[in-house]
This record gives sequence, C-alpha cells and structure tokens, in this order.
Amino acid sequence: MTPPRGKLRTREHVLADLSINFLERQVLLCGCSVQRMHSDYGYDLVMSTFNANGEIEAGIIFFQVKATDHLPLLADGKTVSWVVSRRDLRLWLSEAFPVVLVIYDGRRDMAYWLHVQAYFADHPAADLFLAGETINVHVPRANRLNLRAVKRIIQRKNVSQAHLQGRDHPDV
Repeated sequence: MTPPRGKLRTREHVLADLSINFLERQVLLCGCSVQRMHSDYGYDLVMSTFNANGEIEAGIIFFQVKATDHLPLLADGKTVSWVVSRRDLRLWLSEAFPVVLVIYDGRRDMAYWLHVQAYFADHPAADLFLAGETINVHVPRANRLNLRAVKRIIQRKNVSQAHLQGRDHPDV
C-alpha cells in the first residue's frame, strides 16, 4: 500500500504569494506601509501613507490582488479582461477611499491596476447590478503597477481625504 501524499503547494499558492509580495514591494519602496488582511472579505491589503516628514496621513487604500499565469487579454492585446463578483463590487463602490484591483501576471512578473471607483464613475449603479453574479472589468496593460502608479494611487487617496474634509486638494 502506498502512503498518502502530503499536502501540496500548488502553482496557485505560489502565484498568490508572489502577487502579494510584488505589490508589497512597490508600496514599501514608496515609503508607505501595508498590512495583509488575515480574513479575505474583499480586500487583501490595506496601505497607509506618510507625508514628507514621515508622519502618517489620514485615509487608507484598499487592494484586492488576483494572480494568474494566463493573462486573459482582449483581442487588442492591450487590455486585460477580469471577472469580479458583484458582491465585491458592491462593497468596493461604497468605499470613500480608493479600492484598487491588481492583476498579477506570474509569467512576466508584472502587475496591472485599476482604480475601481474611477472605472465605474460613469456607470449608473443600478445598471451594474441588473443581472448575473459577476461582471468583467477591462484593465489597460498601460496601467502597469510600479512606483509611479503607487504614487498616483496615493494622490487619489489624498484627493478623497480632502473631499471628505470638505476642502479642495491641490492635485484636483
């Protein structure tokens, strides 16, 4: 009799860890901090930002990270098509601070990002929830996740924070 095999570390497990590591590195290189969520209820990471003096800033940024070795591209080859659940979307669109969907390409060791609220800003909320349990979002491959992208995401958070405080942000 052959003994049962031990627990396996699958490629999906490796990809999940690599995707989180990729995002964490970009955030840390920008001088920000990041916390992993232990229970996944629609977010994988939460980022905090700091001003030029190293003081923590108000507001946070939420990240949901997905990973694949087979990036689902549209026919144009320039756009990633990703399926998201409407349950997640309902939560993400109710947030005051940026929610960023990150798609990690394990074969190329790069990632792409989508600011969810900005993407859906032109879509009436009622239309988003009419049918089905999922919806496809289109993430331009030009939205590469790198240091410049993280800085843009931080600016969006700062604009959100200024808006919540009833003041204009200079980056608006």
